[in-house]
Amino acid sequence: MAGFVIFFGRVGDGEVEHKLDEIKIAIGALLVRHAREAGFDPVVGLTRDDAATAAFTRAGAVVDHGESEPFHYGSELKRIVCERKLARVCAIGAGAGALLGVDKLRGLREELESADALVLSNNYYSADLVAFTPTSALDAIALPAADNPLPRLLHQQAGLPSRQLERSSATLLDVDTPADATVLRRHPACPPELASIGAWEKELGARIDALMRIVTTPEKELVVAGRVGAPVWTFLESQTACRVRMLAEERGMQAAGRDTSGSARTALGFLYEKIGPRAFFARMGELGDGMLFDTRVLFAHLGWRIAPTERFASDLFDAGRVALTPLREFTVAARDAGYPLLLGGHTLVSGVLWTMVEAAWAGHPEMPA
Repeated sequence: MAGFVIFFGRVGDGEVEHKLDEIKIAIGALLVRHAREAGFDPVVGLTRDDAATAAFTRAGAVVDHGESEPFHYGSELKRIVCERKLARVCAIGAGAGALLGVDKLRGLREELESADALVLSNNYYSADLVAFTPTSALDAIALPAADNPLPRLLHQQAGLPSRQLERSSATLLDVDTPADATVLRRHPACPPELASIGAWEKELGARIDALMRIVTTPEKELVVAGRVGAPVWTFLESQTACRVRMLAEERGMQAAGRDTSGSARTALGFLYEKIGPRAFFARMGELGDGMLFDTRVLFAHLGWRIAPTERFASDLFDAGRVALTPLREFTVAARDAGYPLLLGGHTLVSGVLWTMVEAAWAGHPEMPA
């Protein structure tokens, strides 16, 4: 049998963070139910949060409150598989897998249980979902503090054969920012219990709808900038009616620690430094009719250290809640750019973009084959 472990921890105390946490907990509880129905046993929710504990318990999970202080992902995962004598395990962060249905989870479990040695992940370099066997491979790696590098470590240090799961909105979407949650609600497969929670429609809804219209319009052009992988690019080439201008930079930035070391560099960052925020967004407007912008690459290039509360305020174009002057100037310029623009993190130019394209074509008679 294969076990299933879902991790949840709060990352901030602001209003936006609280709303995101509410959505992540709801996604986590849904995954608990789906994992149990898919045949995973045991299903464990690892959290110290009261609300998550209650939701995961109601959904049928065994809740573990963890032991490491500060929290250490690798140590906790190893402790759980050792205590419960699990030879096979699937681990996922709450917020990921909102569109992962029972059938997909059952297929993942069956593949894992049929293998002697294997690591499956939704992203080899920056994972939110990792399933592997044997769990004794954890003894052969430097246990990571976060989940992102785990599949790479299990492959490179422990020698497990590695396969990435088929790319889709189900495997790539991870709700980390307001845009992620607001796009999720538009997908036809979004479960009703998640759609009913609400998101940031007032702030982002019109922008998202305008970008979805661009996707289905041959005369338009969409600009995508940030940590874009080849599979997403390939998907866009075949699944959008518009032209797509791709500016792909700093893949694996966080996994390599380039964001914290100060070594991240982006061509857009050099342009931003040279001409300033307003001229920067004016130039981006000359490149296309709308834009999805993974801003974390630019922020890392500029050396900005931004707390989640202000980062999310910028994502929502709420300059009034941004105290850091350079970020406030950036946010004002983005807000006033004059074309549909979404700001966010890595998921914006991977799972969110994939989900948005699928949602744009839902029920559309000219949907690409």
